[in-house]
Amino acid sequence: MRSRQAAKNMIASLFLQGVVFLSGIILPRFFLQEYGSNINGMVTSVNQFLVYLGLAEAGIGTASLVALYTPLARGDQEEVNGVLSASRRFYNRSGYFFGALTAGLALIYPYLITQQLSASLVRTMILILASSTLVDYFCLGKYKVLLTADQRGYVVSYVQAAGTLLNMLVTILLIGQHANVLLVKAAATLVYILRFFLVRAYVRKHYREVDYHVPARMDQLKQKNAALLHQVVGVIVNNTDVALLTVCLGSRSLLEVSVYGIYNMVVYAVNLFLNSFSNGLTAGFGEVISRKEKDVLRQSFSSYEYVYMMVVFGIFICVWMLILPFVAVYTLQVTDANYIRPWSAVLFTLIILLQNIRIPGLTIICAAGHFRETRHQAVLEAVINIVVSLALVWHYGMNGVLLGTVCSYGYRSVEIMIYNARRLVEGSGRTTLHRILRNTAVSAVLIIAGMQVVPQEMTSFVTWTCWGAAVFAAAAASLGIVNYLCEPGEFRKLLERFQTIIRKGKKNHV
Repeated sequence: MRSRQAAKNMIASLFLQGVVFLSGIILPRFFLQEYGSNINGMVTSVNQFLVYLGLAEAGIGTASLVALYTPLARGDQEEVNGVLSASRRFYNRSGYFFGALTAGLALIYPYLITQQLSASLVRTMILILASSTLVDYFCLGKYKVLLTADQRGYVVSYVQAAGTLLNMLVTILLIGQHANVLLVKAAATLVYILRFFLVRAYVRKHYREVDYHVPARMDQLKQKNAALLHQVVGVIVNNTDVALLTVCLGSRSLLEVSVYGIYNMVVYAVNLFLNSFSNGLTAGFGEVISRKEKDVLRQSFSSYEYVYMMVVFGIFICVWMLILPFVAVYTLQVTDANYIRPWSAVLFTLIILLQNIRIPGLTIICAAGHFRETRHQAVLEAVINIVVSLALVWHYGMNGVLLGTVCSYGYRSVEIMIYNARRLVEGSGRTTLHRILRNTAVSAVLIIAGMQVVPQEMTSFVTWTCWGAAVFAAAAASLGIVNYLCEPGEFRKLLERFQTIIRKGKKNHV
């Protein structure tokens, strides 16, 4: 049952990430060509500042998920309702706090980008972009928590995918009519808000026994503050770059942020795809941990990590060889900023590897709710990021903040793998290290050889797609063969697991 639910969540998450990837790749190009790099940079910068304000969520979602795993596993509806009621109350408080912070941002932000865009345009854009987050706090958050904890996150994924497709269509149509950028973003936000009604209808139909207004079990969200600390660290590490570029680079800040945004668009799309593997599995691992099934946990984690390492290193190879020609084609008709930056491309690619190599271990830490136990390491990661970035941003600009991110990710990824091997999946450290080393060796050989063959200057997406398919095929074949030869038993178990899931799916369909 757990395997089937995990498979459904993973498929839905992959579908969503595919849709988000298409939207994330297609829409910025329309924005760049229609409104220019300054507007694109402003939207990117505002979104990153809103992520900071999103700390008003205060770790509620993560703490609620951890609190729900055990009562859902044992069918304790009274405790489930108590946790959900507490979650609703915390989300409402956070919504009011976020609204106040957004008003403050709307007043202050225009002074950070003086003489680059009009203050009224910027302030209105902030309020439009923030409105969808307010709906999440007051309306949607409490439903997403329940569905995710009950391993039905696929419902939210499919609803969000449909909303993203509709949003993309509406946005392209409006830009094609040369509509004002504020109207374009307002229409997209309204489409995004519609998903709330679909998710609420599903919960009311399938969870008739759920009551969000019973006496709240506030004590069950005891991990909220620890989860908030990790959330703060995540926001600092993942979003400090744009904030520092906006504040430190003066009159050229929006152009630099626009360049950063195009490269980071690729990173974001890749991370969405890779996170889809963990998003569908966290709840399942949480149930296994709550039942104290150590052997099941060890075996499942090994299979998960085995597959994940092949995927992440395959993507690493492809991005290293293809990101620069992609940006060249993507910005072919954009001339108001220099987007071709080889060293930036290398640093962004390293960030993808270092950020995602930790995901298997981090999945187990989140499933186990070990937020308080790992808070000091998380704080150190943020400190490394800020200190190195501030030291280098004045002299190296965008590359300086990227180096700060590389250093912080490198430290934290190593620490997460060590913690997981010592405290949660005991004895997995040596296997993890061997998998990293052999996949790194394969990647190095392919990249050295491939960079002699793959052209770094391309002028069409057709050419880029053909080379992309060739690089992907070479990476998949090489990594697959090497990992099969090194761990044939794990490879066979993986095939057996997929076959079991497919057979059960066909049986249920019949």
